[in-house]
Amino acid sequence: MTNRILSALFILTACAATAWGSPRVSNNSGMQIPLIRLKLVLDETNYDDIAIGFLSTATSQYNNQLDSKYMPGIDAPEGLFSFSSDNVPLSVNLVPLPGAGPLVIRLDVEAQNSCSFTLERTELDSIPQVYDIWLMDKYTKDSLNLRTNATYAFKVNKKDTASFGGNRFTVVIRQSQALMTHLLGFSAKKGNTGNELAWTTENEQSSTLFGVERSIDGGTTFFMLDSLLSNGSGSYSYTDKSPMSGDNIYRLKMQDVNGAITYSNTVAVDSQITAVTAESNSLNIYPNPSNGVINLAINAANSTPSPGTSLQTNAMEQSFAALKPAIDVNYAIEIMNMKGAVVRSGTSSSATWQYNVSSLPPGTYIVQVMGSGNKPVGKSTFVKL
Repeated sequence: MTNRILSALFILTACAATAWGSPRVSNNSGMQIPLIRLKLVLDETNYDDIAIGFLSTATSQYNNQLDSKYMPGIDAPEGLFSFSSDNVPLSVNLVPLPGAGPLVIRLDVEAQNSCSFTLERTELDSIPQVYDIWLMDKYTKDSLNLRTNATYAFKVNKKDTASFGGNRFTVVIRQSQALMTHLLGFSAKKGNTGNELAWTTENEQSSTLFGVERSIDGGTTFFMLDSLLSNGSGSYSYTDKSPMSGDNIYRLKMQDVNGAITYSNTVAVDSQITAVTAESNSLNIYPNPSNGVINLAINAANSTPSPGTSLQTNAMEQSFAALKPAIDVNYAIEIMNMKGAVVRSGTSSSATWQYNVSSLPPGTYIVQVMGSGNKPVGKSTFVKL
């Protein structure tokens, strides 16, 4: 046994700390990452071990910035390493957690003489419970659940090449169908403040991400309204406060811990919006929806009166404003997402304004215009495809 695995794990921990941003801290104040460590034991003084770690930005192929190549000990009676997908022997192997299909990592067991060995699972840290982890023995057609069992005894026969080398053992990691996140129901209906969406799940983990999507073209194109991180409650809701007139078709996008994406059924809500408020009528946004340049036309004559201002006084102010030179007009324009955060802003000295929204994520946005003296002029919404 050499110190190479310890040095490699130190490098791996540092890389993971950089990749994750905020490293987890174990009870002994050492930084940890999701990993499994396996140890090949001949006796108390002769053993070798490896680590397989998990990082979403890693690949299954060898990466000299993250992985550590296997260096055999001089005259060592035993040897253990894993292979990258491009067949590089590794002491530390960093890979992403698997999606729908299993992840198979091939191991190599070496021995100078025929003898008995034990494979020990010495560490299993922070791997999400949704994953089953198995040691598969092709030679004996046996398997071991590494979550519930820590040791596996076997023999090497130097006269039988199938009993050692790189074709006997594999570690298989796959999602458990019983523990995967399941959507139990998804519904949408009209409410007092908008279209109310609700869904129920089971087995969702805190890393499951729900995305609420809407289509206004009959289901041809969906765009994101908002996203919510699961909290383990199994019951969630969302209100679309700015539905479009006509059929609003909703679906739920679910992304699990390994990045795999699934979608719910679609639900349609017919929102017949006929009344137009003075606030929204003072702004005209076109084209809407858009994935490029939007045009904003400000109709100051229909702007919202300030609280406490009579309609007659407001009409006089509007008439007077219409006679003032255009240069005296100064509009402050803000584009906000549905959470109220300002994502873009600008000013205009005229009643028209253009902006290219192609860099914005798909979704529904609010445009708010304020006039001189920070008086509200209007507020409206547009959809970024």
